[in-house]
Amino acid sequence: MNVERSEETVSAKIVATKQFPLHWVLLAAAAFAVLASLYTYSVAKNYDFLIEAPCDAAFQQCYVRDCSTGDCPPNDLSEYSLYSIPASLFSSCADNGCANLCGNGNAACENIPCSSQEEEECSGPQYAQ
Repeated sequence: MNVERSEETVSAKIVATKQFPLHWVLLAAAAFAVLASLYTYSVAKNYDFLIEAPCDAAFQQCYVRDCSTGDCPPNDLSEYSLYSIPASLFSSCADNGCANLCGNGNAACENIPCSSQEEEECSGPQYAQ
C-alpha cells in the first residue's frame, strides 16, 4: 500500500515537472512590460511635453484663462501659447517655457493654435471682441 502511494507521488511529481509553470510566464510578461516602459520613457523618450509659453495677444492667437479664481498653474499665465515638444529635446530648454527653442520657429517645437481647440477661450488679432 505504501509502495503504491509512493509510486503515485513520484509519478505526480514527474508530471508536474513536465508542465510549463504559469508563474514563469507571468513573471516574464511583467519584466517585459517594465523594461519596455523604461526604454520608452528613459532611453528613447518617445513622447511629447505640452509647454505653455507667454503670449502677446496683440500679435498672435493666445489661449486665455481666468486667473482671478486661483485656478491657474504656478506660472500664472492668463494668456499663453501652447507648444508640443519631444521629450528628447526638453533637456535643452533653458526654462519650463522653452522660449529658447519654441520662440525662434524650431521645427521640432510644434505650435498648437487656439483655433484648433473648440472648447478653449482664445484671444488675438482675429478674435477681437
